[in-house]
Amino acid sequence: MPRNTDPGSKSVYYRRFQDNDPNEVELSEDARENDATFRWSALHLHLLHGLKFITLLLTVVPVCIFFDSMKIIVQRKRRFCLDHLNRIFLRQSSWILDERICQYVLNPLFVCLYPSTFSNPTYVRYEVPIEDQESPENNIFQNRALNAPKVINAKFYHYFTPEGFDPSTDPVLVFYHGGGYALKLTPTSLSFLNNMRNAFPKMAIIVPDYTVTATDEQSKKYPLQILQNVAVFDYVSNTIGCRNVMIMGDSAGGNAVLNIVLYLSKCHRDVYPKKVIAISPWANATFLHEGEKKYMQRTQQWDGLCLKSHSMFGRMFVGRNPNVDFTGDPFVNIERNFETKEWQEILKKCSVMITYGSDELLSLQNEILAKKMSKASEGFDHFTSKNVLVEHQGYHTGPILNYSRDMDWWTRIPSIARILEFMHS
Repeated sequence: MPRNTDPGSKSVYYRRFQDNDPNEVELSEDARENDATFRWSALHLHLLHGLKFITLLLTVVPVCIFFDSMKIIVQRKRRFCLDHLNRIFLRQSSWILDERICQYVLNPLFVCLYPSTFSNPTYVRYEVPIEDQESPENNIFQNRALNAPKVINAKFYHYFTPEGFDPSTDPVLVFYHGGGYALKLTPTSLSFLNNMRNAFPKMAIIVPDYTVTATDEQSKKYPLQILQNVAVFDYVSNTIGCRNVMIMGDSAGGNAVLNIVLYLSKCHRDVYPKKVIAISPWANATFLHEGEKKYMQRTQQWDGLCLKSHSMFGRMFVGRNPNVDFTGDPFVNIERNFETKEWQEILKKCSVMITYGSDELLSLQNEILAKKMSKASEGFDHFTSKNVLVEHQGYHTGPILNYSRDMDWWTRIPSIARILEFMHS
């Protein structure tokens, strides 16, 4: 039977979505090195930092869990429960991390889980459009000191593609994972995506695999991740031809999805995602408001993220570039450098939802960001209280971590229910 070659046919759409044509992409060594896998040449470093991580995990973390738990019980500010135990474990586990543990222990471990979850990755060689490079609003290329690459190697996985999928009409979720841009996709995110697949059986799910910053190489720091994430969105919307695209991300992934639409606006693009969902977004990667550090020191006792790891991830994200003031960079510190006119146009073209918990380390910057978006939408009602979810006593990326195999129970979790409602609307 002859193969259908009509570019507009449904079968070709589905095949184009499923296939990774090796002739379309020239995969460089740099692209393969971005996989952050185990390397025999660095065996001694994997063993050394693995031993360090296990020692800290089995000694320091249990002691901290005990004392933090007793503190909650003695102070009686809240009734102690297992949820607090989970948060303390997450917080103390993030506290013992350093760049080398991320690079030589956690990332290779997370990547080992990929073969059991994903099919072969799709590699994309992306040439940044000349219009993007020349746009006066796009500081990524206007600031020469950033040395932004003009050819990008990006990668993504097809987590789920429903049979008979039609990109011209069927929904697509592009999920950008968190981890401070330093960590690979974690198992908790996979559990969340599995429930998303069950909740939306006709929706395709794509997971970009951007280069992580747990490395000494400045070329693998900002702005590479922003450009890779834009490259995947462009590939999905233009090359594959998807027209009903939603982008979602948690923590650094929340930073990513907000940066994608900001980049599209600065480059005067016509194609935008239909919906943007930023879960506990990293609104300011390297900037703290006056008094925010003290605020974080108070709130971190209830969160699963600590101030030490937040600061470390920020340093790893931008790297060491003495010629650049990252404080004023609108992609690095979105809330601090909020551009009202840009976001007025963005909010007219796509629906944006921001979620965060009241117990979060990042709750102050997210609260300010949501207020600025609401003000940018005054008179248009593109961003109202319906677009913001503040989960009472919720913690960092709570919707991602609230996993259950019981779909009825999971869909009734208030934060999950609001996200699903937004996606359905």
